[in-house]
Amino acid sequence: SSGHGPNRRLSTCSKHTVEEPGLEGLTTMSWRADSTFKPSSALSDEEKEFLKIVKKIRDIQKLQEKLDKGESLDAKQLEKVNEKENLLKSISALAGKLPGHTEVFQKNPDVMDMLPKSAVEKLQRAQKQTQEKEKQHERWREQREEREREERQRPVFMTRHDRPILGIAVSEDGYIYTCSKDKFVLCWSMESTLLSVVCTYAGHRGAVRAVAFTPGRLISGDSDGKIILWDSDAAKKERCSVSPPVGTFEDGGNLQVLRWCPFDEAGGTQRFASACEKLTSKPAAIAVWRVAGKKAECVVRIENLPGKANDLRWAGGAKTKLLSAHDNGYVGVWSAEPAGAGANYLLKTIKLHSAPIASLCVSADGKALITASHDKSSKVVDISTPATETLTTYNADRPLNAVDVTMDFVVGSDGKLILAGGRDPMVVTTSCLMEDEFEAKILDSESGEPIAAAKGHFGPVHDVVFMPWCGGFATCSEDGCLRVHALDGSTLHSDKIE
Repeated sequence: SSGHGPNRRLSTCSKHTVEEPGLEGLTTMSWRADSTFKPSSALSDEEKEFLKIVKKIRDIQKLQEKLDKGESLDAKQLEKVNEKENLLKSISALAGKLPGHTEVFQKNPDVMDMLPKSAVEKLQRAQKQTQEKEKQHERWREQREEREREERQRPVFMTRHDRPILGIAVSEDGYIYTCSKDKFVLCWSMESTLLSVVCTYAGHRGAVRAVAFTPGRLISGDSDGKIILWDSDAAKKERCSVSPPVGTFEDGGNLQVLRWCPFDEAGGTQRFASACEKLTSKPAAIAVWRVAGKKAECVVRIENLPGKANDLRWAGGAKTKLLSAHDNGYVGVWSAEPAGAGANYLLKTIKLHSAPIASLCVSADGKALITASHDKSSKVVDISTPATETLTTYNADRPLNAVDVTMDFVVGSDGKLILAGGRDPMVVTTSCLMEDEFEAKILDSESGEPIAAAKGHFGPVHDVVFMPWCGGFATCSEDGCLRVHALDGSTLHSDKIE
């Protein structure tokens, strides 16, 4: 109704009063006051019975006090007094049935004092036995729940990722390793056009953001600060297997990047670099680790960063160096050699972009660094001389997340450049996504123009890795898919039937 006139209805949340036409003068109802809800007692039936008997004994005690004072009692009252011994026996018999956690003994000491010492000791033994039984049942229950929890958490073989794929590592014998927000690392076979998982690496508790392969060794890092070493040959030993960790190393930060050092010999003591984002009290850091067997030692840790490093690459020269990409558009050049406490590892900074640098790669000859930035450009920097001159800039029409080059890449001369990225549909509010937003573009080094496009993804591309032995490159995306493309843009392999 409109709220005016004689037919109005009024209500208030606090009192729940109601006015209806023709009901004036009736008592208004308070919803809470007239509730019929009664909370259930926390006491067991045996405890309730025990307390009833205690009340009777106390009533008898009052009558007994009257007798002691010389007062007379009627026959019914005398009959109650004579029941005292039977009631005390009933309490003794009932005590063994009480739950072990009961407090009725402690809260009724006056009645307990009426019992013979032998009866009290018997009650105490019975209660102790009940408590032990309850503890045993609680242990059994906890063990059962633990077994059920382990069963639920037991890793199963994954046929594909069910969350976004964040990184790719490849081996020359035809295997691709991927890491994902689903907490797993998967090993894929390229034996057929349809990529198939041959091994699931299970052991991470957080999103796996980095994976790196070197012959004989596979590592991955997660958002919980753990780096795990795996048996990289597990897929060859047993197809469709679930492989556990070989070793686990604590970094403490939110791992973003892992890179094996290309200058170390395979199979011996090797180094890898890691980059982590701030996690709780652990600051963002770059670290160098030395691996021997199943153990790793952190030999360099650099924390005086301008922010997290989005990518890392190793570089040679007189000193072994690390190149890092940052959100402020800079590339940092760091010494990768161990030094004393308080040493300054920073050798140089290079301002290249006006937005975050998401990805780096180094040409096969080690002379050029190539970047991919959210400012929609890629730059090639000469890292063979201290001047670190920018040689050229390749422009794109979308934010870039990933870059790689062919083995014969020479800026302005030979080879091809692969760029990919795209805007996240969740954050695009002021404009529409382009039809080719998530395509990987293959650019000619000399002209800088796109000569082909690799299609198939439906979300931002997170990683691109060129594979010289097959003449193609792998891409992974927010859409949870893995694809392998030829340099003409055609699809060589996919994890989905098309």
